[in-house]
Amino acid sequence: MAGLLHTPLALARRAEIGAGWALIAGYWLYVAVTAGVAWHVQDFFPATDAPGKNGGWFGAAIMMLIGTPLFVVGSGGVFRQVREGDSTAATQIRDQLATVTVLCCTLVGAVTGVTVGFGFAFPRDGFPAMFLPGGILWGLLAGAALGMRAGALITNSPDSRRRMTADAKSFARTAAAVLACCLCVSQLGWLLPVWAVALVGLPAPFVLFVVAGRCERVGWWVEYRRIEVPEGVLC
Repeated sequence: MAGLLHTPLALARRAEIGAGWALIAGYWLYVAVTAGVAWHVQDFFPATDAPGKNGGWFGAAIMMLIGTPLFVVGSGGVFRQVREGDSTAATQIRDQLATVTVLCCTLVGAVTGVTVGFGFAFPRDGFPAMFLPGGILWGLLAGAALGMRAGALITNSPDSRRRMTADAKSFARTAAAVLACCLCVSQLGWLLPVWAVALVGLPAPFVLFVVAGRCERVGWWVEYRRIEVPEGVLC
């Protein structure tokens, strides 16, 4: 519906209509695949009558996963307008696809990390260390690494490709370090009750970042980086 509403305005702006609808079709495919995956993994979330299922955690996770393409289509960002002196339409489309890929992979990673943490059972009493904030942190970073690597393959700018590849390696190392930290803390569940594991697991990832800032060897593994995407490609 948003694509139909934006088409007349895009025609008036002499934007790329065909390319815009091709992007809309691709984003619809992503939403359809996400819906299918959500149907199969819904049992990992709280039961239907439990807090956080209906309109709560599960719904929020779905909205996170489809929020980026919905925003791009709803804002009319799929219809690119090429002005004199600007980059070509193909370059703009590639940059947008790279950006959407990075953001979607990052959100998918965050949801995956939280879901895996909630279902962690080695031991079961150690799941708080793998859940929050650990799960969302290592999952988000791993998703960002995957998204940056995929985005580097999509973009046709050598500078962007080098930057995104370097970011992907950094995010991957940090995700591995945070995951290892959470796994180590979760093993306290063999000895301590859930509430005690939660008290230790809550600050553990943040302590890791503090130590990384003071220890060069740990700092190589744990780097603080922002997820940077090209400006003006989403709307």
